[in-house]
Amino acid sequence: MVPYLMGASSTEPLSPDALAEGRPAARGSRFRVVVETGPDARRDLPLEGTLLVGTQVEGGLRLSDPTVSRVHLELQARPEGVRVRDVGSRNGTWSLGVRIHEVTVASEARFTLGKTTLLIQPEPSDEGAETAPRTAFGRALGQSAVMQRLFGVLERTARSAFSVLLLGETGTGKELLAEAVHLASPRSARPFVIVDCGAVVPSLIESELFGHAKGAFTGAHTERQGHLVQAHGGTVFLDEVGELPLELQPKLLRVLESGTVRRVGDNAAREVDVRVVAATHRDLKAEVAAGRFRADLYYRLAVVPVRVPALRERAEDIPLLARHLFQQAGQPDFPLTEELVRRLVGYDWPGNVRELRNFVHRVLAAGDVELPDAQPVSTATATEDLSALTFKEAKERMVEAFTREYLTALLARCGNNISEVARTAGLARSHVHGLLNRYGLKAGD
Repeated sequence: MVPYLMGASSTEPLSPDALAEGRPAARGSRFRVVVETGPDARRDLPLEGTLLVGTQVEGGLRLSDPTVSRVHLELQARPEGVRVRDVGSRNGTWSLGVRIHEVTVASEARFTLGKTTLLIQPEPSDEGAETAPRTAFGRALGQSAVMQRLFGVLERTARSAFSVLLLGETGTGKELLAEAVHLASPRSARPFVIVDCGAVVPSLIESELFGHAKGAFTGAHTERQGHLVQAHGGTVFLDEVGELPLELQPKLLRVLESGTVRRVGDNAAREVDVRVVAATHRDLKAEVAAGRFRADLYYRLAVVPVRVPALRERAEDIPLLARHLFQQAGQPDFPLTEELVRRLVGYDWPGNVRELRNFVHRVLAAGDVELPDAQPVSTATATEDLSALTFKEAKERMVEAFTREYLTALLARCGNNISEVARTAGLARSHVHGLLNRYGLKAGD
């Protein structure tokens, strides 16, 4: 589960994985501090108010680790979480290799002080009775446990102004979740603007985002407001942000950091206030490692990184989604027999919710309720009429088919050695592992 970060500052951007363990804390929840490793391991105390940590603190958490400073760390319990602040220590406060100056966490988190590791964790709340699980967050549907957790994180995040990065396979509903975050936020009365970074011609995407002045380039016969200006006061959704050209990424970062935008061909800067929700099916950390995505932009977008599960990971939601899609298509009474539900739940749905929607439309149009016997990894085939799809859907089908074919051929060429596959493809080894798992391919090492 990913954390809900309330804010962070450090000598480097805070890695979203640095605090990614544990479950989000309920509002107003209590916390405990546990010494996990070091000379004082197994010490455990509640966190109430402000707690100083160091080797010479009075009334706080006093450690005997000589690599910890006399007054090393300040922990302060707040309604939104725990503020963790390094108070000028000698060796620093670290989380997965990132030095922390100050950060507020609302979920389980670990910090390293010298040779000591501290665990901050929320205590279970016994307030209130159990409530029935919700079935929706905005227009996104789901009653499975994984979606309940996802909805909870996004609903809390929506109240903040921090950037959200939605990670997951294509067709999982990231756009609906971005819209739901906007509608649950204080910006809900202002615009929600969608920018599909993968569907815009690279030479025009700067104009699409930032706008252009009249005469800025050939064909610019009139001035244009960019998407960021159109979203002023509201939310901009950067779909498939991993497709953003590398040369444009520092310009976007500058806008997000400065709060001003300059149109193409215009020297005047204009203030812009937007909340950013971004989404991608790519492994952006692997893209950063490969030099195809800027680390500083990644950390700016991934203040709250959220993984959206594939449909096969929440199969119990399939009947709910199928009924909704039939209703949406004007057939609320379509008979979902036990046999059909069993087959729907047993299918792998490589195209996720989008493929389920297409299945519903095919059933209503042609009466075809058949599903492939094998669980495919891509719905793009030589006989499929891609012209019946939107540009974005057709592109995704082709990319899925190419990726699997490429990986299959590369595995054969490299003798099923993952390290060799990663070197040949120019990808991080972890990214290759993820791709192989996704496409059901196996390899040795």
